[in-house]
Amino acid sequence: MEQDYPQTTVLVTGGCGFVMSNVIKNLLATNLDAKVVSLDINPTDRLTQEFFRPFSDRITHIQGDIREPGSFGLIPTDQPITHVVHAAMIAHHPQWEREHPDKVLDVNIMGTVNTLEWARTQSQIIRLLYVSSGDVYGEPKAATSQEPHLETGTLDQPELYAISKYASEQIVRRYGDVFNIDTLCVRFSGVFGPMERPTPGRALMAMPYHMIRAVIENRPLRITDGTLKAGADFISSEDIGSILPRLLVSSKLSHDIYNVAYGQFTLVPEVFQSFKSIVPEFDYEVVIPEFADVIRDPSRRLARWNAYDIERLSTEFDWKPRPITQQLASYFEWAMEDPEFRCPRLPQESRLTV
Repeated sequence: MEQDYPQTTVLVTGGCGFVMSNVIKNLLATNLDAKVVSLDINPTDRLTQEFFRPFSDRITHIQGDIREPGSFGLIPTDQPITHVVHAAMIAHHPQWEREHPDKVLDVNIMGTVNTLEWARTQSQIIRLLYVSSGDVYGEPKAATSQEPHLETGTLDQPELYAISKYASEQIVRRYGDVFNIDTLCVRFSGVFGPMERPTPGRALMAMPYHMIRAVIENRPLRITDGTLKAGADFISSEDIGSILPRLLVSSKLSHDIYNVAYGQFTLVPEVFQSFKSIVPEFDYEVVIPEFADVIRDPSRRLARWNAYDIERLSTEFDWKPRPITQQLASYFEWAMEDPEFRCPRLPQESRLTV
């Protein structure tokens, strides 16, 4: 259903990433007057072109690096940017953090600064939305609640990725105060869904990706025994895509930080059961860690590993994500239209360990 959004021209950094692809698609599908400028370090590939084909006449793709201020000079000036979604980043990967910690910080912090430096010179910008991460909640502390994690809950950033995301939140807020920019931040829980694939900024795929990959290969999903006792707050990129455009253009927001999540802690066996109701041939087997596709730690239940409270979104926007079975079914249907292309085989180092 088309929604009544004001006319918008949106700059999306990291626009070819799997979550932002869904955000852009939903924005353009629900606002026929909107246009998007996607700034991404990766050139548009066949998958991106196919995903955006219905809206290709309203998307301008720019290949650029947010670490280079000159990349923002490539943005067309014929139609002023009215909104910004800053999502370009390098995700957490233990090997990347050890080998290139400076790059993680350069992209995630200085890339944010460069985006803000450009934005403060653009008089037509109405709002800048920064895509943070639930990883800023980090590990549980003595004061950490066992209830779904609030935006105001405990914070602890153990890795450079989480540190860089939280630091950028503070930088975004301060730029907003100093330069009178309307800013907000969103924190995602565990995301899966259409357009997830390995990229230079992302190597670890979500569990549902591995589940679909196992079906494609006609074999059981290989997991550890502990994984069967674990869980998480799983949310589809499609469901995130349904709410971010509304946050971006809402005339008034009650908060400057929002959790975007399923809002419930779902055990791994429940996810498997939901998926098996869609794909009866799906199965799993318990193996030693060396041979597992997915390794989840059952002791990780609180803080960033817990469900995230979504009361702010549900109250202000009457929003809630689809049931997990519907999210999985939609993702599976999309992937299986071209399985080897949309859900390609992964190298061993891309197995999921959390």
